[in-house]
Amino acid sequence: MKTILLWGFLASAVGAAELPLRLSNVMPPWKDVAVPRNLPITVLPAVEHRGSPVDSILPSIWKVANRLEFHAGQVVAVLGTHPSRVPLPDVLCSVTNGSGGEWIGTGQGLFEARSDPSIPIRHEHYGLGGPLATRITGLAVDSKGVLWVGTPLGLSLRAVSGDWTHVRGRDGLPVEEVTALAMDPQDNLWIGTTKGAILHRPYAEGRRWWYRQGLRYLPGDRVRSIQLAPGGMPAYFLTDQGVGKIEAVEIRLEEKARVMEARLNERHRRLGLVADCVLDDARRPQNCLIEDDDNDGLWTAYHVAAMSLCFGATGEEGARGSARQSMHALYRLQNISGKPGLVARSIVPAEIGRTKSAQWRPTLDGAVYWKSDTSSDEIDGHYLAFHVYFEHIARHDPVERELCVRQVRAITDYIVDNNYQLIDWNGKRTRWGFWNPESLNGVPEDYLENGLNSLQILSFLKVAHSITGDSKYSQHYQKLIHEHGYLNNVLLSKKVFPDEENHSDNQLGFVAWYPILQLEKDPRYRAALLQAARRHYTLVKREKSSFYTFVYGSVDPGFVDLPGAIENLHQIPTDRRTWRQENSHRTDLSFSSRRNRFGHRVLLEALPADERCFKKWNADPFLPDAGGDGRLEDDGAAFLLPYWMGRFHRLIAEAETKP
Repeated sequence: MKTILLWGFLASAVGAAELPLRLSNVMPPWKDVAVPRNLPITVLPAVEHRGSPVDSILPSIWKVANRLEFHAGQVVAVLGTHPSRVPLPDVLCSVTNGSGGEWIGTGQGLFEARSDPSIPIRHEHYGLGGPLATRITGLAVDSKGVLWVGTPLGLSLRAVSGDWTHVRGRDGLPVEEVTALAMDPQDNLWIGTTKGAILHRPYAEGRRWWYRQGLRYLPGDRVRSIQLAPGGMPAYFLTDQGVGKIEAVEIRLEEKARVMEARLNERHRRLGLVADCVLDDARRPQNCLIEDDDNDGLWTAYHVAAMSLCFGATGEEGARGSARQSMHALYRLQNISGKPGLVARSIVPAEIGRTKSAQWRPTLDGAVYWKSDTSSDEIDGHYLAFHVYFEHIARHDPVERELCVRQVRAITDYIVDNNYQLIDWNGKRTRWGFWNPESLNGVPEDYLENGLNSLQILSFLKVAHSITGDSKYSQHYQKLIHEHGYLNNVLLSKKVFPDEENHSDNQLGFVAWYPILQLEKDPRYRAALLQAARRHYTLVKREKSSFYTFVYGSVDPGFVDLPGAIENLHQIPTDRRTWRQENSHRTDLSFSSRRNRFGHRVLLEALPADERCFKKWNADPFLPDAGGDGRLEDDGAAFLLPYWMGRFHRLIAEAETKP
C-alpha cells in the first residue's frame, strides 16, 4: 500500500471502493526529531524527602530555644547564645576554617579568629568583596574549603583564594532571607530561611535545588536552627512552630506504586469506586470519610486502567482483582439510572441523596440516589477503562467478556441513537454531553470543544468496534470523519493562544488519545492521528507529565521526553496528603504575563511535583500555591496509571535489586 501524506490532502491508492479523505491545511507536520533509544530505560530508586514533627521536644522548650544540638545520639533544643571561643557579643554562628582558626558570624559582621582567638579580625568589606550584609546568620565550610555565608540578602561564598561571589534568587536560591546553614560531609548544604528550608547540592550533576516548605516538610516555615545527624541525614529544624526532621528515604518506583495501591484499597474505596478521602487527623489518621465527587467515574477509570496495565505487565492476580472491583463499580454507575446507556456521575445511599439537590435522582426502589447531568469527562474515563480492561482482562474471561461487550454496547448505542449526545433522564441533553456535528461544527460557543470532543467520540467508537466487533460503530466512525470532518477537527484537538489554556482538557485529551492510538491501524487515519497527537504532546511537553509522555510514547517513544517523565515519577510524593505548598514568594521563579483561565497568576515553568501540591493531571502545574491542611488525601491513581503504562509498554524497567 502506498500512502501519500499532504496537509491539504490525504489519499491512499488502495482501490476505488475506499472513501476519499480530505484534510484542511490547518497545521504543518512537526519535524521528525526522534531520538534513537534503547528501551526500556532502567529507572533507579527515587530518594524522597519525608518530613515529620519531633514531638519529644516540648513547646515549653522549643519556643525559647535558639538552636539544636546532638547529645547522646539525640537532638535537643538548647537555650543561650551560639558557642564560640571568641569573646564577641551577638554571636549567631561559627565554623572552623580548616586551619585551626574560626569564622564567627554576628549581628555586626563577619569575624575571623586565627592563631590568637582573643583577637578576632572583622572582615572589612560587605556587598562588594565580602558578604552581602553585615548580619551573618549562617556559616559553613565545604570540602573544597569554600566558606558559605548566610545573610538576610542571600548567600555569599568566599573561595580559598579570598575571592567573593554571591548566590541570590536569579542564581537559583528560592528564598534570599537566610537564617541558618548546615553542611554535610558530601557537600550537601541545608539552608534555613524565613519561609522554609532549602537543600542545595552545588557540585552535583542535574538538579541542584530542593525547596522544602509547608507542613509536608516542616512544622513551621521560619527556620531558626539546623542540626544534621552524623553522616548528614536526617536533618533537624528548629522552627517557629516546633522542631521537625526531614529524612531521605530511598524507594523503588514499583514499591511506591504498591504502597499507593495498598493505601487506595484500605481507605479510598466507596461502593467500589476510587476517590479522595478526608482524614480525621492528618498526622495520625484513625478514620476517614469519602464523599461523592462529580468525577467518581473518571477517577475510578484511572484505577481500572492502571491495574489492568499492571496485570498486563506482571500477571499478578491481585492486580486483576483490584481492576475488576473498580470496573464493576463503573458498571454500577452505568446501570444505576435504569435507562440503558445513561451513565450516572455518582451514587449515594438514599439517606444522603434525600438531602441533596434535584440533580440527584432516586432509583425505582428508592434505595439509592444517582447524580445526573453526566459530562463528557466521565464518559471519556469509562471508555479508557473499557479499552484497557478488555484488552488485558475481560477478553480472556468469558463472563467478563460478555459483560464488557454488553456494557459498552449499551452506552455507545445510547449516544449514537441520540445523535451523538448524552440525553439525561428528563429528555434534555446534559450540559457537556455532546459530540454531534451540529454543535461541534456549527456553534461558535463550542469552538473550544470542537477538537477534543471530536477526538473523544472517534475514540469511543473505535473502542466499541474493537470490543463488540459490530461494524455499525466503524460505519459511524467513518461517517464522522468523511461527512463531518472530525479527523480534520482532531488535527487541532489542542487549541492554544489566544484561547484559554485548559489543563483539564489536556488530561481528557490524553485519556482519549490512548485507546485510539492503540487501536487505529488504517495508515490514512493513523498518519493524521499521530501528527495531531504529536502536536498536542509538543504543546504540553514542558510540563514533564509522565502520563502524557507515556500515552504518546507508547506509539512514538523516540519523540517524547522519557527522562522528564521518569523525573516526574520520582518526584511525585508517595505521601498523597494534599499539604499546602506555597511558591509565589520565591525569588528564583518568574511569572507569566498572562493569568490562567481562573484569573490566577501562574509561573513560566512548572515546578517539580515535590515542590507543589500535585494531585491529578487536570490541575494547573504552573499554579504556584495550592493545597490545604493535609487532611484531604488523594487516591494515588494518577501515579499508578502512568507508572504501569510505562512498565507495560516497556518504556521503563526497574533496576534489579541486590540480593
